Amino acid sequence: MAGTAPAWRTSNIAYNAGQLWGKLAIPGAGARITLDADGTPDATANASAFHYGATKSGSKLMIKSAMLNQNVDEFRAPITTAVDTVSMGISCELVGITELDVIENLLPGVATAAAASGYEQIRVGTAPIVYQSVALIFPLREDATKYGIFNVYSALNDSGVEWAQSRKELGFTPANFVGYEITSRAATDTLGSFWKQVA
Repeated sequence: MAGTAPAWRTSNIAYNAGQLWGKLAIPGAGARITLDADGTPDATANASAFHYGATKSGSKLMIKSAMLNQNVDEFRAPITTAVDTVSMGISCELVGITELDVIENLLPGVATAAAASGYEQIRVGTAPIVYQSVALIFPLREDATKYGIFNVYSALNDSGVEWAQSRKELGFTPANFVGYEITSRAATDTLGSFWKQVA
């Protein structure tokens, strides 16, 4: 009898800086974001692409589901289950907090940018809620000429903005982009995708 070969998976690892992009075009059904050879969003396909800039310590990528178990009196363990909720998101701490375009994009439904001779400002009140497609794009550790892409199709930052303004401490604002389902898409492709380029 032969043994089964183990797979240590030590080359396909999460280890490289990523770039956080927003305001991307939502890829069509079964498609993916169009990238340039340098790993940035293709400017023609993603004419509104917005780079969020540097982060304090990278980004956290998340996909979670919660199960809804069904029980009957005669058995101690659940007899069946179904997916109750699913969530997908990207979180980080951004450094470019005096860039008002960043602040406006982090405050959906409340921020409006304005500018005139000698000033730029963010007005806080009521504004349209605009969802955006966001993605973290990073070079793969196993092949730096290829990229991994974590794309949330329709997202909002739900953490607001807050930062320390200090002589001794660099200010960062948390960002937490959470996904909202696009109900018109196929049931298997409503929230986002995680994919990577291969040879």
